[in-house]
This record gives sequence, C-alpha cells and structure tokens, in this order.
Amino acid sequence: MEFLLNSMRKINNDQVKEHAFGTEQSLEERLAICFINPKDFEKLKLVSSLHLKISNKEKDVIVNVEKDDNVPEGTVVMPVSIWSNRLSVVQNNELLYKNIAVKIEATSEPIMKFKEIINELLVKK
Repeated sequence: MEFLLNSMRKINNDQVKEHAFGTEQSLEERLAICFINPKDFEKLKLVSSLHLKISNKEKDVIVNVEKDDNVPEGTVVMPVSIWSNRLSVVQNNELLYKNIAVKIEATSEPIMKFKEIINELLVKK
C-alpha cells in the first residue's frame, strides 16, 4: 500500500535523549518505530508480532509499528532518527523529510538494528 511518510519530533521518542541517557536497546525501541492510524493498521492486517517494511525508490527500513488515533489515514509518522532519515529524499536540491511517498507492507523480518545502519553508512577503505 502507498502512504505518505512524515518525520517529526516526539517527546517520548527523542533521539538525543536516547543517545545521551539510553541504551542501544532503548534507542531501537523508541526510535525504530512508526505510528499509523488504527484503520490503516487493520487494512494492512497487522498484529503486534509483525513489523512494517517501509520503502521508497532508494531505500527501505524495517521498524516496529504502533497505532495512533492522531495520525491521519494514508499517512505514517516516524520520530526524527537514523531510521526515518534512511527514507529522506533529495528533490529539486532540497532534502525532504515530510510527505515522502512510500510503500508499506507487514513483515515478520526483525527491525533494522542501529549498528546495522551505522555499518552501512561507514566508508570502507
């Protein structure tokens, strides 16, 4: 299914706080997450044991999913983080982190680990 992805700052899902005071596990629990309208949750036939694979033309990410009545249907929201940044795109020489067209599917694959993303970003010599 196609959705619009928006990243936003959330007080309970703050990257700086988790880096400073949390653990790698709390970082993944609080930031490798996507919020979705309960109606979309049902349309995707999600259950608590499944994750979401979110992808655009360039990258994908697998994250936890949580229902949120405040998220409009057809939209998913992710906290600003290394996970949501994977899906940012450059358009007309501008970095977009809002209203990014993505495809979403339920998956039983594990969430992407913090170190996995960091290792992918490292330049290998």
